[in-house]
Amino acid sequence: MVKTSQALSHEMDIEEDWIERASGVYSRYYVDFNNGENALLLGTQAANLAVKDSNIKLEDIDCIIGACGSPLQAIPCNASLFQRELGLENSGVSCFDVDTTCYSFPLAVFIAPTLIQLNVYNKILIISSDAPSPTLETAEREVRALFGDGAAAVVVSKTPEGEKSKVHHFKLNTYSNGADLTSIKGAGTLRHPNHSETKPEDNVFQMDGKKVYKLALKYLKPFLKELERESKIINSNYKYIVPHQTSKNGMKIFYKHGFAVDRVANHLTNHGNCIAASIPMVLHDYIKEEKIKRGDKILLFGTSAGLSLGALSLTY
Repeated sequence: MVKTSQALSHEMDIEEDWIERASGVYSRYYVDFNNGENALLLGTQAANLAVKDSNIKLEDIDCIIGACGSPLQAIPCNASLFQRELGLENSGVSCFDVDTTCYSFPLAVFIAPTLIQLNVYNKILIISSDAPSPTLETAEREVRALFGDGAAAVVVSKTPEGEKSKVHHFKLNTYSNGADLTSIKGAGTLRHPNHSETKPEDNVFQMDGKKVYKLALKYLKPFLKELERESKIINSNYKYIVPHQTSKNGMKIFYKHGFAVDRVANHLTNHGNCIAASIPMVLHDYIKEEKIKRGDKILLFGTSAGLSLGALSLTY
């Protein structure tokens, strides 16, 4: 369901236009959690659509990669739960997750072609699905205002003869001096849920948005310079940069680093930040709208908890 910022501001008892001014988000989608909607359902729906769009059958998939920003449960991996939900529980199809929180999808897209080139798999299904909305009611207002629910999926296979699709370069830098700026400290062995010293707030998402922004800004310029040198692709060669939809200010950063406003893929205003699903969702929208076509060079860029900066250069 659509949750407008106006409606959300009334629920939060704040100024009606504060959310739009602070985050740049005018609306976002929320699952109907009380009626059975959740990240598992969203991811399964996205997977079925991706398989259909690829003109293949579910039975043709020989590997499923979960590339979500949060686990559906502690164990097993998300991919195995998606496999069961897709009706492939007796298939033996390989399942595993990759996790760099918000940047999980590009990492999975980087890994998949390597496995295909090694003839380990032929068709790999990547699923990114996150639904934080049921947990946001007690979150800080900046967090609650920003996030939305969503899912996307892709099928990766060998590039057909005559097409130019390929991965050019992958880069991931992590600066763990920012590890505590975006965190859920509970739900693991360091702060066991049954330990007497574990607090309820340890199990809630916490983010110091201003400090994350400042730290990412510190490392962004040298990161982009290194990327250009290593990939030998300059910014102007990309049809679009497809960034993680962080926030209004986060999107504006790219305008100051050589990316034209009309070359920064953006749907933050009507989706919000959908964690790991953000990048594949906006990529899907731009492909469907034919803004991104086969043969276009694009850059999947994002930041994630850690603090990590990631970039995947590819030809679609």
